[in-house]
Formats: sequence, C-alpha cells, structure tokens
Amino acid sequence: MLSVGKIFWLIIILFAVWYIFKIIEKRKLNSSNNKQKYDNVNKKGIDAFKCDVCGLWSTGQKCNNKECSCSQ
Repeated sequence: MLSVGKIFWLIIILFAVWYIFKIIEKRKLNSSNNKQKYDNVNKKGIDAFKCDVCGLWSTGQKCNNKECSCSQ
C-alpha cells in the first residue's frame, strides 16, 4: 500500500525531475539566443551606394571611380 511517506517522496522526486528539465530547457534557449546574437554581430553592413553612371559601389557621398563622369 501507499503510505504517506511514499507519496511524499514520490512528489519530491517528480518536482526534482520537472525542475531539472526546466533548467535544461532554459540553457538550450539561452544557448540559441547567444548564437543568434553572435550571428547578428558578424553581419554588420556598410553604408554604400551604387553609382547610376558607372555602376561602381562606393562609400561616402560621391563616386570613387576616377574614370566616371559623375566624380569630376
């Protein structure tokens, strides 16, 4: 038969197992969030524009191509 002591220990064990799974899920979630943050840091872009005349991509306010007619 089930006694009060056995029921008590069964409840304690169930809570312990539930809490362990909760910790594992939290670690997995934090791990995936950290990986996602790391991926976003490495994907920083630069400010650039494409010249309509020569098609060269340049940074700054004007085309950097010396042979382009718009840079003169």
